[in-house]
Amino acid sequence: MFFTRKATQSDVSDIAHIHFESWNATYSNLLPKTYRDKENNLSQKMEMWEKLLPRSDVNTWIVYDAEDTTVGFISYFKKDHKCEITTLYLLPQYQNLGIGTKLMNAVLIDASQYNSCSSLSLWVLRTNLSAIRFYEKFGFESDGQCDEELYEDAKIIDIRMVKPL
Repeated sequence: MFFTRKATQSDVSDIAHIHFESWNATYSNLLPKTYRDKENNLSQKMEMWEKLLPRSDVNTWIVYDAEDTTVGFISYFKKDHKCEITTLYLLPQYQNLGIGTKLMNAVLIDASQYNSCSSLSLWVLRTNLSAIRFYEKFGFESDGQCDEELYEDAKIIDIRMVKPL
């Protein structure tokens, strides 16, 4: 059984660890190794989450098991009446168990009912087809916007997906 709650500053280490581990697993076949090594560093993740969690415009939810072990998290920020999901990561061994759905549902409720968001958006790697299918199940659709980055000989393209609330 898994439970969700809003993250607190005491969750920084768990969130950073999950972000690091899951990012490596998720992008191992989607991004060049040199890019992954440059962009994914555990100490950078720790520093990032130490700064993000206390911010009032950032909302982060964790999911944990009966032993109080954190296994995943989702985070979004609010600007005006629009919200953007910035991260959704689970430890690899906990994927495909309905935990991502539990986290997404928590954010959909929080963003619409408590933060008065009119829409929810996110950016996803265009080649991350399993993530795109997951988001489509919740009614997210590509709005045609993309962000391209050229890294060495690789073109890295993120697409934006949006869901009205």
